[in-house]
Amino acid sequence: MKKEYTYLPSARKIFQRYERASHTENILLVGTVGAGKSATINTITAALSGEKKYRAPIGALLSPTDGQRKRTTTHLMWYKGCGIDEVRRKEMHVPKYIPNLVDMTGLENVESREQEKLLEMILMGKIPDETSIPALQDMERRNTGSLNRNFPFTYNPRRIHKILFVASATEPIPTKLIQSVRNVAQPDGSPSNYNPRYIPLFGLLTKEDLVDWEDTDILNREREFLQSLGIDETTSYSRWHNSSSGDFSCKVLYFLDKLMSPEVRVVLDQIGILHRCDPIFENQTSSCRCICVVVFSKGNEDTCDVYNSNGG
Repeated sequence: MKKEYTYLPSARKIFQRYERASHTENILLVGTVGAGKSATINTITAALSGEKKYRAPIGALLSPTDGQRKRTTTHLMWYKGCGIDEVRRKEMHVPKYIPNLVDMTGLENVESREQEKLLEMILMGKIPDETSIPALQDMERRNTGSLNRNFPFTYNPRRIHKILFVASATEPIPTKLIQSVRNVAQPDGSPSNYNPRYIPLFGLLTKEDLVDWEDTDILNREREFLQSLGIDETTSYSRWHNSSSGDFSCKVLYFLDKLMSPEVRVVLDQIGILHRCDPIFENQTSSCRCICVVVFSKGNEDTCDVYNSNGG
């Protein structure tokens, strides 16, 4: 009788996929306030490192005045190497190019131009680490076009490759926010842009331990979540439980096995930026113009010289 083998994911197997990677993937977590984005980062870090350490601040609280959830995360926060500290990565022989996790402020469940503009700027790598998201929202709300003027440069290492949408199983699905994310992450093509970006979406329903999965309303909520994101349950989704103690189940590794794969198809914006000029764009106040002149050698069309001129 032929033996049947069951595939068991592990942190080591996930890391091995990135041994031949040529760049680092950036995974952005998006959701409303209190959905569990920061707690999810802590769970992912614990699952991959084997350490129960507190990385991302958690705990959105209800305001006593208006009953609204108060944000805990207010900035765009990058967790390099999935939040695993450098010493631990060396101990585990983790490859250089494992993904970064990007946390951000919980967004409103609205479909608005301002919110989509903010998301687009983040996806394109224009917003630096530790930038206040509420400040950017206020800036664009007060003066349309401010984000473009203040953050004109794309920095390739900050561009987003995957989006993990986090929603709570205990609350209504934020369908308007999901539509905003899809509008920006997977826009339709046009005659002027026949190769638009395509950023894969993944979904988590957190707080699975607080609902009854035999309840028809909860199952309908889950179905609405999957349909809104346009994702497949078997390849891009999981029910999820974040433990404050850092404990995690094997289910976490099964989902990370889906999420963390360098083979997933991604299409980034086709923009003409010299990669070697990227460090210049880290300083958003600098001004740089690059002029490239291509000169073909007479009588030999197969060779050319490139001259680069930088001006202030």
